[in-house]
Amino acid sequence: MSLKNRIYGHSLSAIEKELIFSREDTGFVRQIHSSGAVFCLDPSPFLQTPKREVYVAHCQPPENGTLIHASVPEVRQDIMKDRAGYYTLVVKYVDSWSLLDPNVLYTRRGIISPEEIHHYFTMPYIGEEEVVDGIALCSALYAVSSPPLSEETGGVNAAILGKRKPWLGFKKSLGIIPQEFRKSTSPIFYTISDKEKKVGNTGADEVNLAYLNPEQLPMHIPVVLEDIEVRPSNSYSLDMQSLNPLVTGFILDSLILRPEIPPSLESYVTDTFYTVVEEFKGSGWVPYKQDFSSLVPRLSRSFARYHAHLKLSKKDVNQAVDLWSDMYYRARKVVSTQYEVSRLYRLDDRSRKLYLNLVELFGLETSVPLRDVRSHITSFKNEGDFDEALDTLNRHGLLIKPGHDRIKVLDNRLVKA
Repeated sequence: MSLKNRIYGHSLSAIEKELIFSREDTGFVRQIHSSGAVFCLDPSPFLQTPKREVYVAHCQPPENGTLIHASVPEVRQDIMKDRAGYYTLVVKYVDSWSLLDPNVLYTRRGIISPEEIHHYFTMPYIGEEEVVDGIALCSALYAVSSPPLSEETGGVNAAILGKRKPWLGFKKSLGIIPQEFRKSTSPIFYTISDKEKKVGNTGADEVNLAYLNPEQLPMHIPVVLEDIEVRPSNSYSLDMQSLNPLVTGFILDSLILRPEIPPSLESYVTDTFYTVVEEFKGSGWVPYKQDFSSLVPRLSRSFARYHAHLKLSKKDVNQAVDLWSDMYYRARKVVSTQYEVSRLYRLDDRSRKLYLNLVELFGLETSVPLRDVRSHITSFKNEGDFDEALDTLNRHGLLIKPGHDRIKVLDNRLVKA
């Protein structure tokens, strides 16, 4: 559904309902004359007002896109005609106006809760509850984006690490992002692609990138799709469709919110940043480029948006760091092998998991008796599958067999694809 064509109550966000039905002469300025003196007041930046009314400023006109309350001492009704026939246009004359903080609109959240949003993003996946919950929360934070920081563009960059099938599940759930936000001209821009590409200067306030197994562009958080399965699409699509309008409304309300970092919390955010950097430095290699420059405030403010907090709290910061840390270490475990992620996922599932288990159990460049390997790795149904996986790794240059009874896992960062 186009954002502009939403006319039914269930498709409107809580803020849009508030401005349409409960707040007179209040809304986001949309200028309709080059002078700026003639404008409409929309219920959100994403929906034009359904009311047939215009405002004429007899004072300094407000800036386009700002949220205002207009003082209207005079109202006139004009009879107009269009292709559909005659209609009444209400003309309101403005002698003054006051600028409002969009945060004041958060008197209440919509009828869908953050917990229900979280559940929505779990629908495509089957796996351990803790793993699926982490993926769903990352998806929700990506969906609500992150507001700009000072002069820096906002948004969240997500490195999606996994094979194509779970990636398709991720794309399915993030299909909730309105198509208007997929255009480079949108002030809030999203792109979800299996091919990494640099996005030029779009002029957007917030830019959100989600790439499958990226290796070049700096990313804020990894979303590890390892050790999960994807449900058949027809088993959850109808449930998703029934929730789509509500989830869209939740996202739209979140995008209007600009959580502030209170002065009392600035040092805590800074200290947390240094803690995260130190943790990263001593933890080893990960298969994507980590962007640390604004990681902590960016993800923290995403959490604040998700929970409709007007000001950042310590809990928002701690939740952001905990989620990042959990996903970061999952990413490191998946490819602690130091093997390029794009090449790792070209292996079949059995060979890839064997390779990861070998590195975790025995490390790199260590000669290990084959009998020890067989005794420690018991996930194979039969010996033939195990031997076939070993042969695959050998063909890819991921291990060698110094003797018929020993193997050595190799550091293959420099092996060419």
